[in-house]
Amino acid sequence: MQTGQVQLGEFLLGAHGNEDPIYEVDYLPFLATTWAQGRALGQAMEPAVRARLERQGLTALYMVPWPSQGLYSRTELRSAEDLKGSRFRAQTPVLARMAELLGATPVLVQAADIPQAFATGIINAMITSAQTGVDSAAWDYSRYFYNIGFTLTRNVVVANTRALRSLDAPTQAAIMAAADRATTRGWEASEASEQVMTARLQAQGMLTPEPSEALMTGLRGIGVRQEEEWVAKAGPEGRAMLERYRALLR
Repeated sequence: MQTGQVQLGEFLLGAHGNEDPIYEVDYLPFLATTWAQGRALGQAMEPAVRARLERQGLTALYMVPWPSQGLYSRTELRSAEDLKGSRFRAQTPVLARMAELLGATPVLVQAADIPQAFATGIINAMITSAQTGVDSAAWDYSRYFYNIGFTLTRNVVVANTRALRSLDAPTQAAIMAAADRATTRGWEASEASEQVMTARLQAQGMLTPEPSEALMTGLRGIGVRQEEEWVAKAGPEGRAMLERYRALLR
């Protein structure tokens, strides 16, 4: 998209944290776990993300979060210690680091390859949405789904800026208006998906127990450490972003 080979595309922001840590702020564990918090984080982060994309020759049309990310496992998880030694799907740098802090082995597996990866033992645990769980028929390879409220991480739809600006003004305006409608529709659909898709997992026989206090305490402790590490990488801009976010929650 930067070079204009394609003019329009979509990607997971958090997957590009190695390019710039600003892209992975919404993947920081437990930073934003409710839809109200997700919207506040969007207000705090999106201007900086849009500016960063513009420097790469890309115009962000809209950003929509996935439903809340949950924890999948073949076996019951009573504490974070139970994940030690596991082979953990890590589709972003943040998840790879989390796996390391858990004492697990991070493994990059694309969504389309999840069933085979579980079946062959390449992975035996992962964090992803109930939507992805349904899309990949998680009941065929996993038994437990814990709705831990991990993140509300965004996908962004972008256009090559040069290609966008080459269009006449009415067409550009129509595209931006469509993007505004897609933002509203996307947030509504994502929020609705959370409960509907969890119910589908349950209907297929998956167990969805409340995560234990020990499990959540361990995971949240790792989240605090990862936020500290992220601020060290992101510098003053990252710290200011978190300050803006938390000010919106007051």
